Amino acid sequence: MTSTTRLACVLFVLGACSSGPKKKMTLQEMIAADPLPLAKGAKWTYQVTVKKFDPDTNKESTKTLDWTTEVVDAKEQNGVTAYRVKGWPADLASFDDAPTPTERTLLRSGNNFLFGASTEPTLDGAEGWFSWPVIDGQKICPRAEMVYCWQVAAVETGYALSFYTGPDEQTFELEPGTGVSRFHYAHHGTTNEVDAKLKSYEKGRR
Repeated sequence: MTSTTRLACVLFVLGACSSGPKKKMTLQEMIAADPLPLAKGAKWTYQVTVKKFDPDTNKESTKTLDWTTEVVDAKEQNGVTAYRVKGWPADLASFDDAPTPTERTLLRSGNNFLFGASTEPTLDGAEGWFSWPVIDGQKICPRAEMVYCWQVAAVETGYALSFYTGPDEQTFELEPGTGVSRFHYAHHGTTNEVDAKLKSYEKGRR
């Protein structure tokens, strides 16, 4: 076997083993896709890197861990569906030694996504998040009187929704058909940074 033939065989094997880059969606495909496929039993597993300042050693420390976000329940009424989510990525923004997954309610009404004030499928007291489709450069204010709003930016896999306050910033990257593919949180000043990247996604039952 010649060296050229051997090289061709190696390249063939590598090509067969590689999944290759994801196909980029067209605008029409992205609009038609579900930006956040919530359903009972849906599960997202993330590889998380946490950087924090340790006052005991006066140094920054870095740790890695796996994190799971799961839809544990879903209830629908009058066109509104309440999804009870355990381990929403934002839980990672506030912990000391180990993160504690809490439960929160995400509401969906048509293509509108909101954070619920209770576990019930009602818009009463809910805080708006976004309406799909979003537009690159768009600003989304949950309430008209709010100073801080979500900023939308196009990224390779979909759209990033970022929320900036004086001391903090957080970003959710939405990949249509998959959901939150990355979560990033950073505190300005004392180091407290979280970067969660999606490892796997399991569809739920609709």
